[in-house]
Amino acid sequence: MKKQKYNIFVKVFRVIWGIWGVFWFALTVLLFAPVHMILAPIFGEKAARFLMWLTYRVGAYFILIPPLTFIKNHGRDKISKDLKAVVIGNHTSNMDFYVNPHTAPMYIRVLVKKELEKIPLFGSVMKAIAISVDRGDKASRKESMRKLKEKLDKGYSIFIYPEGTRNRTDKLLNDFKSGAFRMAIEMQLPLVVTTTANTRLINDLRHGIFDMRPGILHVYWDGPIETKGMTLEDVPALMEKARLIMEGHLKRHLPV
Repeated sequence: MKKQKYNIFVKVFRVIWGIWGVFWFALTVLLFAPVHMILAPIFGEKAARFLMWLTYRVGAYFILIPPLTFIKNHGRDKISKDLKAVVIGNHTSNMDFYVNPHTAPMYIRVLVKKELEKIPLFGSVMKAIAISVDRGDKASRKESMRKLKEKLDKGYSIFIYPEGTRNRTDKLLNDFKSGAFRMAIEMQLPLVVTTTANTRLINDLRHGIFDMRPGILHVYWDGPIETKGMTLEDVPALMEKARLIMEGHLKRHLPV
């Protein structure tokens, strides 16, 4: 999708609306982070599910409703809330981190970059409910994979952005990394694909962090794709299948 050009009035409106949206995000973090800072050190993993519910199920409404961002789910009823799977999604916006877990039918632990833990207050939330990885440190990546498998054993699903980072290019999707697909096959877990199809119409980071407008986000859920019987030789085919699913939804919603 090419970067859209706005006239001055639209641009000013989107910036003002973006500031409003960021304000509510910051306020939500300010209100909810102390709960994480108190409960996580005391109760550890026992508090994780409650903190995830508090953040993703409750806190997300504080972030989404004031800037009039609504969500329409497609196909979520096909995914069991008890399913243990590797979940992947496209990544184009700062909104993705709370939209994806908020719309997920099951509880998921998200793999995030370690730099997020350094952000005051927000970092405390990340430490409590997500799993961080230092992408430049091989040992850190290995430890993150160990923790992900540990969470799977405890009944959580795992969420990974196969693009690795936010897509700020004009391409529909950045190149996929193989980690999520290898994990699904190695652990013989189903793969679930979620696509937030029209994020760039509502929050396009190519225009800056404060670009935003009201609207309805269309979130698609596809799968589960069974991996039983697959081997690592099937990774490229599984990656391509997931990419085609995402691209199909994106092409229906985004202008060429």
